[in-house]
Amino acid sequence: MSVEGMNYDNMFIRILNRVGDCMILSLCFLIGCIPIFTIGASVTATYYAAMKGVRGDDGYVFKNYIKSFKENFKQSTIIWLIMAVILFVFGVDLWFWLKQWQDARADIAKPMIAISVILLAVAVFITMYVFPLQSKFDNTIKVQIRNAFLLSIKNFPITLLLVILTVIIVWCFYYQTAIAVVGFAIFGFGACAYIYAYFMSICFRPYLKPAPVATADEWHVEDEDDDINETDEVDETVDKDGKTDEAVDATE
Repeated sequence: MSVEGMNYDNMFIRILNRVGDCMILSLCFLIGCIPIFTIGASVTATYYAAMKGVRGDDGYVFKNYIKSFKENFKQSTIIWLIMAVILFVFGVDLWFWLKQWQDARADIAKPMIAISVILLAVAVFITMYVFPLQSKFDNTIKVQIRNAFLLSIKNFPITLLLVILTVIIVWCFYYQTAIAVVGFAIFGFGACAYIYAYFMSICFRPYLKPAPVATADEWHVEDEDDDINETDEVDETVDKDGKTDEAVDATE
């Protein structure tokens, strides 16, 4: 039945399909993260599957997840280990200077706390963007990390919004641990993946355009004058769908 051109039966089916996709993606994400060192590959694969869903390529969540997990396992794992070490070091550094200020009221603690907060924030920004980039573009680790930083600054309002969403998720686990664990394990992680993927697709939009051939998987990276900065370079590479694209290589 439809009213004014809107088919409610189809809309209901689409909602059910999306809920099912979220559940499948949550399960895939959790299983992929179990060995700990595979968290990077799991996050990358989750973004890949979610971004395809955002683009309308529904119905193949598990297949897309496995495809990306296999293709990006090595580089995503290396990136994850690098970022985990950086986040740990900067986190410990911030904790140390906070303790110095609380215990000794050392004058040096104030500027060091500010520096530590900035460094930790930059590391968090990079971590938020580097795995979506890895899910879409073939680049070296250095380029992926650099582009992640540049995109996070260029799209700072979205970056700030995603940070707030992440804080809310952490808050849920802190204050309602049992409910959060069950809810996110069943549905929440997948739902968050689609939300994050939606905003990442907005950030990537200036660098992507539909391929001339009308297929859902083929995207081109657009070489624009207003790319990440005024001196961007573009290297030809192969995108994650197996089609030759130009992946953004931002240089300062």
